[in-house]
Amino acid sequence: MFNTYALVVSLIGGVVITFLANVASVKSRNVPKALRNILSSFIGFVRAAFCGKQDDQQGNLLTRAQITAAFPQGTWQRDAYEDYKAVLLNEELIFPCIYATKGFKSDGQRFLFIDSDDLSDPRHIRTLAKGLSAYIPQANRLGPNNSLVLLAKKNDNNSRTVQEYNTLFWELLNGLAKLDEKAWPSTVPRDIDTEKWCFCFGGEQYFTAIQTPAHEVRRTRYAPGLTIAFQPKWVFDILFSTDAKRAGALAKVRALLAKYDSIPVSPELKGYGEEGSRESKQYFLLDENVPAPCPYDRLSDSEIIAA
Repeated sequence: MFNTYALVVSLIGGVVITFLANVASVKSRNVPKALRNILSSFIGFVRAAFCGKQDDQQGNLLTRAQITAAFPQGTWQRDAYEDYKAVLLNEELIFPCIYATKGFKSDGQRFLFIDSDDLSDPRHIRTLAKGLSAYIPQANRLGPNNSLVLLAKKNDNNSRTVQEYNTLFWELLNGLAKLDEKAWPSTVPRDIDTEKWCFCFGGEQYFTAIQTPAHEVRRTRYAPGLTIAFQPKWVFDILFSTDAKRAGALAKVRALLAKYDSIPVSPELKGYGEEGSRESKQYFLLDENVPAPCPYDRLSDSEIIAA
């Protein structure tokens, strides 16, 4: 039978949460930072009381302000976000991908959450496919350092190896290819073991990089909870618009890598399209300077288009 009481409670809760979230995210002298923090925490209480698990925001693209408004301190989503933020904003040990830091500071990143680090889980593949589809139309408006960042719930009993994460990562990419509603770009070969291959979804070309809790010596690829970034490749056309800009940027990044990691810079980090380069081998770097194996010769055809 229709539960009028439950509906009214849910509607009231939604109104309260929306109001508080808007207030908490306002950047104004009229709303002190301490008050915004208090409101953000109170939102978590109201959300739990009125909405329960139905409003966990999983599968939705979120901004920084929306994350802090939706998830109070102590939730696994907030913990994953704060871990990510701490790495990028560490001024004593500068994260080598300076463009990721710039993107975070300029609010050019959008975030997705998944509740486990099993990347072969069909739920997570569908979540990311939905997120990428929503992200593509807005990416151009987010500035030259934009990216979609996938944050997974930390696995406290994690026993996966780096190699196992590599396999799961490729299962994720293959699963996304099956759900792609647009044809693979004609300018990008389907065979992965080529100089011009890159991951594509929704007609967009991406560079993607993964961090895992199993990495130890390659600190740039370590994160307490699994993290994956997807960046449209047209971003690099803007950042590296001249040979001088490209050379200067790469030199700076490599210098920071040498300080950050306890292992020499990977020989796989080459320019896209260069002779002998394989972008597929840059997505997932092992904890040693040998190429990570790719279990596929090519990703699956889209099951959506075939249907």
